[in-house]
Amino acid sequence: MTLDRAALWAIVIAATICLLIVGRGLLMPFVLGLVLWYMIDALADAFERPRLAHFQLPRPVALIAALGFIGGLFWILGRTIGTNVSAVVAAAPSYEARLQRLVDAGAEMVGIENSPTLGELFNRISLADTLGGFATAAASVVSIAGIVAIYAGFLFVEQVHFSRKLAVILGQDARRARVRAVLGRIDRDIRLYVRIKTALAIATSVLGYTVMAWVGVDFAGFWAVMLFFFYFIPTVGSILAIAAPAILTLVQFDHLTPFLTVLFVIGTIQIATANIIEPAMMGRSLNLSPLVVIVSLVVWGTIWGVVGMFLCVPIMVVALIVLAQFETTRPVAVLLSADGEIPEQAP
Repeated sequence: MTLDRAALWAIVIAATICLLIVGRGLLMPFVLGLVLWYMIDALADAFERPRLAHFQLPRPVALIAALGFIGGLFWILGRTIGTNVSAVVAAAPSYEARLQRLVDAGAEMVGIENSPTLGELFNRISLADTLGGFATAAASVVSIAGIVAIYAGFLFVEQVHFSRKLAVILGQDARRARVRAVLGRIDRDIRLYVRIKTALAIATSVLGYTVMAWVGVDFAGFWAVMLFFFYFIPTVGSILAIAAPAILTLVQFDHLTPFLTVLFVIGTIQIATANIIEPAMMGRSLNLSPLVVIVSLVVWGTIWGVVGMFLCVPIMVVALIVLAQFETTRPVAVLLSADGEIPEQAP
């Protein structure tokens, strides 16, 4: 019986992964629309809370304010990225020449003089083409923005009747209360994750911009935006946030002081924030195993690319909470957790 159940689970997991890969073009816009809807709804809830003793924003006004805030933020980010990507592509040839000199100097230091292999290999790498590829990928994301916005709009329409539909489906009061308790736990943990991650991402990007502007790094605003997004990618994002601006300083300047400054200061900020401040603020709310986070990062990054990297932690949080609600899947939830402590089953 146990072997049959294991085989069934293996088939279900394999079929799910296949569906996620084959249906990526259809599922990803919907998932991004769900994320956009959730961000606007959570922000509207924050705006709707009474700030004064007898004042509270009406729900429609709070939604409009949240929509305007999110739309303005995306517009600013998109304009910043678009402007700076064009400037980086234009400056790529000078960076490429500087990087060629660094490669030649490094080859000479290790005793390889006038190595044609290094030169031929480097000449095949066009930094401008690489950056242009990144710009094309960004443009493809922007191209589905309309579909994502449509999905988010219909989710707001569906939200009005969702509670009534859920009550009809579940029927019994006890069963309905249990599902609502699970959904409430998911909502609470995800909102805490997004709130803390966003606050720390803003702090690290502001501090990073201050350091890079003080050193004189080119396109400091662009790299500050990248620092913001990198922070949402577990583990790998911190490495990219440290390495990307540091390598640029190595290519931009003729001496090592700016490189060491950016590497040490931004590296210290990233390490302290990700390993000390964030765990202290999160507490036990996201009790995921670090190994599970890394594996999910690889799996979801392989399936859905960068979008999967951003969503891997929220997806695993939802999976942990749901799996903890059933006796047959609670052992799986224990394996996903960091210390074996999982959420109690809803009554």
